Amino acid sequence: MAGRTNIKAQILGTSKVLRDAIARLERVARVHAVSVLIEGETGTGKELAAQLVHEKSRRHGRFLAINCAAIPKDLVESELFGYARGAFSGAHREHAGLFEQADGGTLFLDEVGELPLALQAKVLRAVQEGEVRRVGSSDVRKVDVRIVAATHRDLRAMADAGEFREDLLYRLRGYVIHLPPLRVRGRDVLLLARHFLKETFRSKRFSREAEALLLDYPWPGNIRELQNVVRAAAIDARRTIGPEHLVPHMDVDPPDSDGGPGSRTDAILEVIDEMGSASPAELRDATGLTRTTLRRAINDMLAAGIVQRLGEGRHVRYARATARDDDASPELTPRQRLIIRHVENAGRITRQECAETTGASLRTASRDLSELVRHGLLVPDGRPGKAAGYVLARPSSSQTTGPQCPSPTPPARPAQPA
Repeated sequence: MAGRTNIKAQILGTSKVLRDAIARLERVARVHAVSVLIEGETGTGKELAAQLVHEKSRRHGRFLAINCAAIPKDLVESELFGYARGAFSGAHREHAGLFEQADGGTLFLDEVGELPLALQAKVLRAVQEGEVRRVGSSDVRKVDVRIVAATHRDLRAMADAGEFREDLLYRLRGYVIHLPPLRVRGRDVLLLARHFLKETFRSKRFSREAEALLLDYPWPGNIRELQNVVRAAAIDARRTIGPEHLVPHMDVDPPDSDGGPGSRTDAILEVIDEMGSASPAELRDATGLTRTTLRRAINDMLAAGIVQRLGEGRHVRYARATARDDDASPELTPRQRLIIRHVENAGRITRQECAETTGASLRTASRDLSELVRHGLLVPDGRPGKAAGYVLARPSSSQTTGPQCPSPTPPARPAQPA
Protein backbone atom coordinates (compact mmCIF):
# COMPACT_ATOMS: atom_id res chain seq x y z
CA MET A 1 0.00 0.00 0.00
CA ALA A 2 2.89 2.35 0.75
CA GLY A 3 3.83 2.61 -2.91
CA ARG A 4 0.44 3.86 -4.07
CA THR A 5 0.09 7.25 -5.68
CA ASN A 6 -2.21 9.87 -4.17
CA ILE A 7 -4.87 9.76 -6.89
CA LYS A 8 -7.13 12.33 -5.24
CA ALA A 9 -4.39 14.96 -5.50
CA GLN A 10 -4.37 14.45 -9.28
CA ILE A 11 -8.07 15.35 -9.60
CA LEU A 12 -7.91 19.12 -9.94
CA GLY A 13 -10.91 21.33 -9.26
CA THR A 14 -12.87 23.07 -6.53
CA SER A 15 -16.38 23.27 -8.07
CA LYS A 16 -19.26 21.86 -6.05
CA VAL A 17 -20.30 19.40 -8.77
CA LEU A 18 -16.79 17.91 -8.78
CA ARG A 19 -16.52 17.82 -4.98
CA ASP A 20 -19.86 16.00 -4.80
CA ALA A 21 -18.72 13.41 -7.34
CA ILE A 22 -15.45 12.81 -5.46
CA ALA A 23 -17.30 12.42 -2.16
CA ARG A 24 -19.57 9.77 -3.72
CA LEU A 25 -16.56 7.92 -5.18
CA GLU A 26 -14.90 7.82 -1.76
CA ARG A 27 -18.09 6.60 -0.06
CA VAL A 28 -18.69 3.71 -2.42
CA ALA A 29 -15.00 2.74 -2.42
CA ARG A 30 -15.32 1.41 1.14
CA VAL A 31 -18.12 -1.01 0.16
CA HIS A 32 -16.13 -3.74 -1.62
CA ALA A 33 -19.08 -5.92 -2.67
CA VAL A 34 -20.67 -3.19 -4.84
CA SER A 35 -19.83 -2.76 -8.52
CA VAL A 36 -19.50 0.84 -9.69
CA LEU A 37 -20.64 2.30 -13.01
CA ILE A 38 -19.11 5.66 -13.91
CA GLU A 39 -21.05 7.63 -16.52
CA GLY A 40 -19.81 10.73 -18.26
CA GLU A 41 -18.81 12.27 -21.54
CA THR A 42 -15.54 11.41 -23.26
CA GLY A 43 -12.57 13.10 -21.59
CA THR A 44 -14.14 13.73 -18.16
CA GLY A 45 -11.57 11.60 -16.30
CA LYS A 46 -13.40 8.31 -15.81
CA GLU A 47 -10.24 6.20 -15.47
CA LEU A 48 -8.81 8.54 -12.82
CA ALA A 49 -12.13 8.24 -10.96
CA ALA A 50 -11.87 4.44 -11.14
CA GLN A 51 -8.33 4.62 -9.76
CA LEU A 52 -9.62 6.73 -6.86
CA VAL A 53 -12.21 4.03 -6.04
CA HIS A 54 -9.41 1.43 -6.00
CA GLU A 55 -7.11 3.59 -3.87
CA LYS A 56 -9.75 4.37 -1.25
CA SER A 57 -11.00 0.76 -1.16
CA ARG A 58 -7.72 -0.42 0.40
CA ARG A 59 -7.78 -3.54 -1.74
CA HIS A 60 -4.30 -5.08 -1.83
CA GLY A 61 -4.39 -6.38 -5.40
CA ARG A 62 -3.60 -4.54 -8.61
CA PHE A 63 -5.62 -1.96 -10.52
CA LEU A 64 -5.89 -3.06 -14.13
CA ALA A 65 -7.78 -1.41 -16.97
CA ILE A 66 -9.02 -2.45 -20.39
CA ASN A 67 -10.63 -0.24 -23.03
CA CYS A 68 -13.29 -2.48 -24.55
CA ALA A 69 -13.51 -0.24 -27.62
CA ALA A 70 -9.78 -0.31 -28.38
CA ILE A 71 -9.29 -4.09 -28.68
CA PRO A 72 -10.49 -6.15 -31.68
CA LYS A 73 -13.62 -8.14 -30.81
CA ASP A 74 -11.95 -11.50 -31.41
CA LEU A 75 -9.20 -10.68 -28.88
CA VAL A 76 -11.30 -9.26 -26.02
CA GLU A 77 -12.15 -12.70 -24.60
CA SER A 78 -8.53 -13.86 -24.37
CA GLU A 79 -7.51 -10.50 -22.85
CA LEU A 80 -10.16 -10.74 -20.15
CA PHE A 81 -10.11 -14.47 -19.42
CA GLY A 82 -6.72 -15.67 -20.67
CA TYR A 83 -6.13 -18.86 -22.65
CA ALA A 84 -4.80 -22.38 -22.27
CA ARG A 85 -1.79 -23.71 -24.13
CA GLY A 86 -2.79 -24.81 -27.62
CA ALA A 87 -6.16 -23.00 -27.45
CA PHE A 88 -5.43 -21.44 -30.84
CA SER A 89 -2.59 -20.96 -33.28
CA GLY A 90 0.27 -19.18 -31.53
CA ALA A 91 -0.86 -20.08 -27.97
CA HIS A 92 2.41 -21.79 -27.05
CA ARG A 93 1.93 -21.33 -23.30
CA GLU A 94 -0.81 -20.61 -20.81
CA HIS A 95 -1.77 -16.98 -20.24
CA ALA A 96 -3.74 -15.50 -17.32
CA GLY A 97 -6.36 -12.96 -18.32
CA LEU A 98 -7.06 -9.63 -16.66
CA PHE A 99 -9.68 -11.09 -14.29
CA GLU A 100 -7.02 -13.41 -12.83
CA GLN A 101 -4.27 -10.78 -12.85
CA ALA A 102 -6.55 -8.39 -10.92
CA ASP A 103 -7.42 -11.00 -8.26
CA GLY A 104 -7.68 -9.17 -4.94
CA GLY A 105 -7.77 -5.83 -6.71
CA THR A 106 -9.86 -3.82 -9.17
CA LEU A 107 -10.60 -4.32 -12.87
CA PHE A 108 -11.69 -1.23 -14.79
CA LEU A 109 -13.83 -1.95 -17.86
CA ASP A 110 -13.67 1.27 -19.83
CA GLU A 111 -16.29 1.79 -22.59
CA VAL A 112 -18.09 -1.31 -21.35
CA GLY A 113 -20.91 -0.62 -23.80
CA GLU A 114 -18.59 -1.81 -26.60
CA LEU A 115 -18.32 -5.36 -25.20
CA PRO A 116 -19.40 -7.89 -27.86
CA LEU A 117 -22.88 -9.15 -27.05
CA ALA A 118 -21.74 -12.79 -27.34
CA LEU A 119 -19.11 -12.23 -24.63
CA GLN A 120 -21.38 -10.46 -22.14
CA ALA A 121 -22.78 -13.71 -20.66
CA LYS A 122 -19.24 -14.82 -19.74
CA VAL A 123 -18.48 -11.41 -18.22
CA LEU A 124 -21.74 -11.61 -16.24
CA ARG A 125 -20.70 -14.94 -14.71
CA ALA A 126 -17.29 -13.55 -13.77
CA VAL A 127 -18.87 -10.50 -12.13
CA GLN A 128 -21.72 -12.37 -10.47
CA GLU A 129 -20.10 -15.65 -9.40
CA GLY A 130 -16.42 -14.70 -9.32
CA GLU A 131 -15.59 -17.55 -11.70
CA VAL A 132 -13.54 -17.47 -14.90
CA ARG A 133 -12.52 -20.06 -17.46
CA ARG A 134 -9.63 -19.56 -19.82
CA VAL A 135 -10.19 -19.92 -23.55
CA GLY A 136 -9.59 -23.56 -24.51
CA SER A 137 -9.79 -24.83 -20.92
CA SER A 138 -12.55 -26.50 -18.90
CA ASP A 139 -11.01 -25.57 -15.53
CA VAL A 140 -12.92 -22.98 -13.51
CA ARG A 141 -10.88 -20.54 -11.44
CA LYS A 142 -12.23 -18.44 -8.56
CA VAL A 143 -11.29 -14.75 -8.48
CA ASP A 144 -11.99 -11.88 -6.09
CA VAL A 145 -12.18 -8.80 -8.31
CA ARG A 146 -13.94 -5.50 -7.76
CA ILE A 147 -15.48 -4.28 -11.03
CA VAL A 148 -15.57 -0.60 -11.96
CA ALA A 149 -17.07 0.04 -15.39
CA ALA A 150 -17.39 3.25 -17.38
CA THR A 151 -19.31 4.39 -20.43
CA HIS A 152 -20.33 7.52 -22.32
CA ARG A 153 -23.31 5.67 -23.84
CA ASP A 154 -26.85 5.13 -22.53
CA LEU A 155 -26.70 1.45 -21.52
CA ARG A 156 -30.40 1.46 -20.65
CA ALA A 157 -31.29 2.46 -24.21
CA MET A 158 -28.86 -0.16 -25.54
CA ALA A 159 -30.51 -2.83 -23.39
CA ASP A 160 -33.94 -1.78 -24.67
CA ALA A 161 -32.62 -2.12 -28.22
CA GLY A 162 -31.18 -5.59 -27.53
CA GLU A 163 -27.58 -4.37 -27.85
CA PHE A 164 -26.61 -4.93 -24.20
CA ARG A 165 -27.65 -7.66 -21.77
CA GLU A 166 -30.12 -6.32 -19.22
CA ASP A 167 -28.92 -8.72 -16.48
CA LEU A 168 -25.33 -7.52 -16.95
CA LEU A 169 -26.53 -3.91 -16.87
CA TYR A 170 -28.18 -4.42 -13.47
CA ARG A 171 -25.08 -6.21 -12.15
CA LEU A 172 -22.78 -3.35 -13.23
CA ARG A 173 -25.12 -0.64 -11.92
CA GLY A 174 -24.53 -1.45 -8.26
CA TYR A 175 -23.73 2.23 -7.71
CA VAL A 176 -23.88 4.82 -10.50
CA ILE A 177 -21.79 8.00 -10.47
CA HIS A 178 -22.03 10.71 -13.14
CA LEU A 179 -18.88 12.75 -13.75
CA PRO A 180 -19.73 16.36 -14.62
CA PRO A 181 -18.63 17.74 -18.00
CA LEU A 182 -16.04 20.50 -17.93
CA ARG A 183 -18.51 23.14 -19.17
CA VAL A 184 -20.49 23.04 -15.88
CA ARG A 185 -17.42 23.15 -13.61
CA GLY A 186 -17.00 26.93 -13.71
CA ARG A 187 -13.55 28.22 -12.87
CA ASP A 188 -12.10 24.71 -12.70
CA VAL A 189 -11.35 25.32 -16.39
CA LEU A 190 -8.78 28.00 -15.52
CA LEU A 191 -7.24 25.93 -12.74
CA LEU A 192 -6.74 23.02 -15.13
CA ALA A 193 -5.54 25.23 -18.01
CA ARG A 194 -2.88 26.87 -15.82
CA HIS A 195 -1.80 23.44 -14.57
CA PHE A 196 -1.37 22.09 -18.11
CA LEU A 197 0.52 25.23 -19.12
CA LYS A 198 2.98 24.98 -16.21
CA GLU A 199 3.70 21.32 -16.98
CA THR A 200 5.60 22.25 -20.13
CA PHE A 201 5.73 26.06 -20.54
CA ARG A 202 6.43 27.60 -17.13
CA SER A 203 7.34 31.04 -18.49
CA LYS A 204 4.09 31.56 -20.43
CA ARG A 205 0.74 32.88 -19.24
CA PHE A 206 -2.82 33.55 -20.44
CA SER A 207 -4.15 37.02 -21.22
CA ARG A 208 -7.46 38.07 -19.61
CA GLU A 209 -9.20 37.73 -22.97
CA ALA A 210 -7.84 34.20 -23.35
CA GLU A 211 -9.09 33.25 -19.89
CA ALA A 212 -12.54 34.64 -20.73
CA LEU A 213 -12.56 32.51 -23.89
CA LEU A 214 -11.48 29.42 -21.93
CA LEU A 215 -14.43 29.94 -19.56
CA ASP A 216 -16.97 30.47 -22.35
CA TYR A 217 -15.95 27.67 -24.70
CA PRO A 218 -18.17 24.54 -24.24
CA TRP A 219 -15.28 21.98 -24.29
CA PRO A 220 -17.02 19.09 -26.07
CA GLY A 221 -13.87 16.99 -25.55
CA ASN A 222 -13.68 18.02 -21.88
CA ILE A 223 -10.35 17.77 -19.99
CA ARG A 224 -8.54 15.92 -22.76
CA GLU A 225 -9.45 18.62 -25.29
CA LEU A 226 -8.48 21.41 -22.87
CA GLN A 227 -5.04 19.86 -22.36
CA ASN A 228 -4.43 19.57 -26.10
CA VAL A 229 -5.66 23.10 -26.86
CA VAL A 230 -3.54 24.68 -24.12
CA ARG A 231 -0.36 22.92 -25.21
CA ALA A 232 -0.92 23.70 -28.90
CA ALA A 233 -1.68 27.38 -28.17
CA ALA A 234 1.44 27.62 -26.00
CA ILE A 235 3.56 26.41 -28.91
CA ASP A 236 2.16 29.19 -31.12
CA ALA A 237 2.51 31.99 -28.55
CA ARG A 238 5.74 33.68 -27.61
CA ARG A 239 5.03 34.61 -24.01
CA THR A 240 1.37 35.60 -23.56
CA ILE A 241 -1.37 33.32 -24.90
CA GLY A 242 -4.30 35.23 -26.39
CA PRO A 243 -7.57 34.18 -28.05
CA GLU A 244 -5.83 34.23 -31.43
CA HIS A 245 -3.62 31.36 -30.26
CA LEU A 246 -6.49 29.30 -28.81
CA VAL A 247 -9.14 29.60 -31.53
CA PRO A 248 -7.27 27.71 -34.32
CA HIS A 249 -7.07 24.62 -32.10
CA MET A 250 -10.73 24.56 -30.99
CA ASP A 251 -13.06 22.09 -32.72
CA VAL A 252 -16.19 24.28 -32.86
CA ASP A 253 -16.82 27.96 -33.35
CA PRO A 254 -16.31 29.55 -29.90
CA PRO A 255 -18.64 32.16 -28.43
CA ASP A 256 -17.54 35.77 -28.21
CA SER A 257 -14.61 36.11 -25.82
CA ASP A 258 -16.42 38.81 -23.85
CA GLY A 259 -18.77 36.21 -22.37
CA GLY A 260 -21.86 37.62 -24.06
CA PRO A 261 -25.47 37.13 -22.95
CA GLY A 262 -26.01 34.04 -25.12
CA SER A 263 -23.15 32.08 -23.56
CA ARG A 264 -24.19 33.11 -20.03
CA THR A 265 -27.79 32.05 -20.65
CA ASP A 266 -26.67 28.65 -22.00
CA ALA A 267 -24.42 28.08 -18.97
CA ILE A 268 -27.18 29.00 -16.50
CA LEU A 269 -29.77 26.81 -18.25
CA GLU A 270 -27.34 23.87 -18.31
CA VAL A 271 -27.03 24.03 -14.51
CA ILE A 272 -30.80 24.42 -14.03
CA ASP A 273 -31.45 21.45 -16.33
CA GLU A 274 -28.97 19.32 -14.39
CA MET A 275 -30.43 20.20 -10.96
CA GLY A 276 -34.08 20.89 -11.76
CA SER A 277 -33.83 24.23 -9.95
CA ALA A 278 -30.85 26.14 -8.61
CA SER A 279 -30.10 28.83 -6.05
CA PRO A 280 -27.98 31.89 -6.93
CA ALA A 281 -25.06 30.42 -4.95
CA GLU A 282 -25.28 27.13 -6.85
CA LEU A 283 -25.40 28.99 -10.16
CA ARG A 284 -22.36 31.11 -9.27
CA ASP A 285 -20.42 28.05 -8.16
CA ALA A 286 -21.21 26.04 -11.31
CA THR A 287 -20.87 28.81 -13.92
CA GLY A 288 -18.06 30.91 -12.43
CA LEU A 289 -20.10 34.10 -12.98
CA THR A 290 -19.76 36.97 -10.53
CA ARG A 291 -22.68 37.96 -8.32
CA THR A 292 -23.38 41.10 -10.40
CA THR A 293 -23.10 39.36 -13.78
CA LEU A 294 -25.36 36.53 -12.63
CA ARG A 295 -27.96 38.97 -11.29
CA ARG A 296 -28.09 40.82 -14.62
CA ALA A 297 -28.35 37.57 -16.57
CA ILE A 298 -31.16 36.25 -14.36
CA ASN A 299 -33.09 39.53 -14.63
CA ASP A 300 -32.86 39.33 -18.44
CA MET A 301 -34.02 35.70 -18.40
CA LEU A 302 -36.94 36.51 -16.07
CA ALA A 303 -38.03 39.36 -18.32
CA ALA A 304 -37.80 37.10 -21.39
CA GLY A 305 -39.86 34.37 -19.71
CA ILE A 306 -37.00 31.84 -19.93
CA VAL A 307 -36.83 31.11 -16.18
CA GLN A 308 -39.16 31.55 -13.22
CA ARG A 309 -38.52 32.39 -9.58
CA LEU A 310 -39.35 29.84 -6.87
CA GLY A 311 -39.44 31.03 -3.25
CA GLU A 312 -38.28 34.31 -1.74
CA GLY A 313 -35.31 35.77 0.13
CA ARG A 314 -32.68 33.27 1.24
CA HIS A 315 -34.74 30.40 -0.19
CA VAL A 316 -35.06 31.74 -3.73
CA ARG A 317 -34.34 29.32 -6.57
CA TYR A 318 -34.70 29.51 -10.34
CA ALA A 319 -36.18 26.95 -12.73
CA ARG A 320 -37.21 26.76 -16.36
CA ALA A 321 -40.38 28.75 -17.01
CA THR A 322 -43.44 26.62 -17.72
CA ALA A 323 -44.88 26.52 -21.22
CA ARG A 324 -48.02 28.47 -22.08
CA ASP A 325 -51.33 26.62 -22.07
CA ASP A 326 -51.85 27.32 -25.76
CA ASP A 327 -48.66 25.50 -26.79
CA ALA A 328 -49.22 22.55 -29.15
CA SER A 329 -49.60 19.20 -27.43
CA PRO A 330 -46.12 17.61 -27.32
CA GLU A 331 -45.25 14.13 -28.51
CA LEU A 332 -43.85 12.28 -25.51
CA THR A 333 -41.36 9.43 -25.54
CA PRO A 334 -42.23 6.16 -23.74
CA ARG A 335 -39.88 7.19 -20.91
CA GLN A 336 -41.57 10.57 -20.52
CA ARG A 337 -45.02 8.96 -20.43
CA LEU A 338 -43.73 6.64 -17.69
CA ILE A 339 -42.56 9.69 -15.71
CA ILE A 340 -45.99 11.35 -16.01
CA ARG A 341 -47.70 8.15 -14.82
CA HIS A 342 -45.37 8.01 -11.81
CA VAL A 343 -46.17 11.62 -10.86
CA GLU A 344 -49.90 10.97 -11.29
CA ASN A 345 -49.64 8.05 -8.86
CA ALA A 346 -47.06 9.36 -6.38
CA GLY A 347 -47.76 13.10 -6.53
CA ARG A 348 -44.14 14.11 -7.28
CA ILE A 349 -40.85 12.77 -8.57
CA THR A 350 -37.18 13.57 -7.91
CA ARG A 351 -34.35 13.27 -10.40
CA GLN A 352 -33.08 10.09 -8.67
CA GLU A 353 -36.57 8.56 -8.65
CA CYS A 354 -36.91 9.42 -12.33
CA ALA A 355 -33.67 7.59 -13.16
CA GLU A 356 -34.76 4.55 -11.12
CA THR A 357 -38.27 4.51 -12.59
CA THR A 358 -37.16 4.72 -16.21
CA GLY A 359 -33.86 2.84 -15.88
CA ALA A 360 -32.03 5.78 -17.45
CA SER A 361 -28.92 7.61 -16.29
CA LEU A 362 -29.25 10.72 -14.12
CA ARG A 363 -28.22 12.82 -17.11
CA THR A 364 -30.94 11.30 -19.32
CA ALA A 365 -33.47 11.65 -16.48
CA SER A 366 -32.57 15.35 -16.17
CA ARG A 367 -33.13 15.86 -19.90
CA ASP A 368 -36.51 14.13 -19.75
CA LEU A 369 -37.63 16.22 -16.77
CA SER A 370 -36.46 19.42 -18.43
CA GLU A 371 -38.39 18.53 -21.59
CA LEU A 372 -41.55 17.89 -19.56
CA VAL A 373 -41.11 21.26 -17.81
CA ARG A 374 -40.68 22.99 -21.18
CA HIS A 375 -43.83 21.29 -22.43
CA GLY A 376 -45.71 22.66 -19.42
CA LEU A 377 -46.57 19.20 -18.05
CA LEU A 378 -44.39 19.37 -14.91
CA VAL A 379 -43.18 22.19 -12.67
CA PRO A 380 -40.41 22.18 -10.03
CA ASP A 381 -41.77 21.91 -6.49
CA GLY A 382 -39.30 24.48 -5.14
CA ARG A 383 -37.47 22.21 -2.70
CA PRO A 384 -33.70 22.78 -2.49
CA GLY A 385 -30.78 20.53 -3.44
CA LYS A 386 -31.20 16.78 -3.82
CA ALA A 387 -34.71 16.97 -2.36
CA ALA A 388 -35.82 19.01 -5.39
CA GLY A 389 -38.70 17.36 -7.22
CA TYR A 390 -41.38 17.92 -9.81
CA VAL A 391 -45.17 17.91 -9.67
CA LEU A 392 -47.89 18.05 -12.31
CA ALA A 393 -48.47 21.49 -13.77
CA ARG A 394 -52.21 20.71 -13.90
CA PRO A 395 -54.36 17.78 -12.73
CA SER A 396 -54.48 14.86 -15.16
CA SER A 397 -57.71 13.42 -16.45
CA SER A 398 -57.08 10.28 -14.39
CA GLN A 399 -57.05 12.31 -11.20
CA THR A 400 -60.16 14.37 -11.73
CA THR A 401 -63.78 13.52 -12.30
CA GLY A 402 -66.38 16.03 -13.30
CA PRO A 403 -65.45 19.65 -13.98
CA GLN A 404 -61.78 20.46 -14.25
CA CYS A 405 -60.23 22.01 -11.17
CA PRO A 406 -57.83 24.93 -11.29
CA SER A 407 -54.17 23.94 -11.24
CA PRO A 408 -52.89 23.41 -7.66
CA THR A 409 -49.61 25.00 -8.66
CA PRO A 410 -49.51 28.78 -8.14
CA PRO A 411 -48.65 30.78 -11.26
CA ALA A 412 -45.10 31.99 -11.74
CA ARG A 413 -44.43 35.33 -10.05
CA PRO A 414 -43.99 38.36 -12.27
CA ALA A 415 -40.41 39.22 -13.08
CA GLN A 416 -38.66 41.13 -10.31
CA PRO A 417 -35.07 42.25 -9.95
CA ALA A 418 -32.83 39.47 -8.72
